[in-house]
Amino acid sequence: MIRRLVLCACLAILPISAAGAEQIGCPDLAQAVQVGDCPSEAQLKYSYAGYCSDDARMYDKDNGNTCVTLEDFKKLKNHALWEAGDFQGYLHCGRTPEQTRALKLTEVKVAPAGKLTRVVCTYEDGAQMVLRTRRACTEAEGKITCD
Repeated sequence: MIRRLVLCACLAILPISAAGAEQIGCPDLAQAVQVGDCPSEAQLKYSYAGYCSDDARMYDKDNGNTCVTLEDFKKLKNHALWEAGDFQGYLHCGRTPEQTRALKLTEVKVAPAGKLTRVVCTYEDGAQMVLRTRRACTEAEGKITCD
C-alpha cells in the first residue's frame, strides 16, 4: 500500500517538473532597445587620459593594446546598454542603432557562473546579449531549455 502511494506521488510530480521546463530563444536584435547612453567624445577623451595614464600599466592586462591610441581605447569603452526581453548587452556605439538591429545571430552558449547560468547569444561583429538566470539551462543544437 505504501509503495503505491509513493509511486502515485512520484507520478504526480513528473508532469509538474516537465511542465516547468521552458525553451528560450536568443532575441532578435530588431526588437532590442538601447537603454543606456553612448559616451560623448569628451567623456571618452577624459576617460582615456585617466585610464591610459602612467599608472594604468599596473592594471593593464591586454599587453598594452588598449592605450596605444584613442581609437584602440574606444574599442574597449565606447558601449551602451541594450535590452531585448530578459537579455542585456553592452553593444558598441560605433554602429548606428539600425546597424546594430540588423546584426544576425552566429552562436549560442550556456555556461555556469557561480550559482547562476549565463545564456550568451553572440551576433555578427562580436556583439553579445546575455541572460543571467538561477534556472538550470542546457543548449542542444542551438536550442536552449531551462528548468
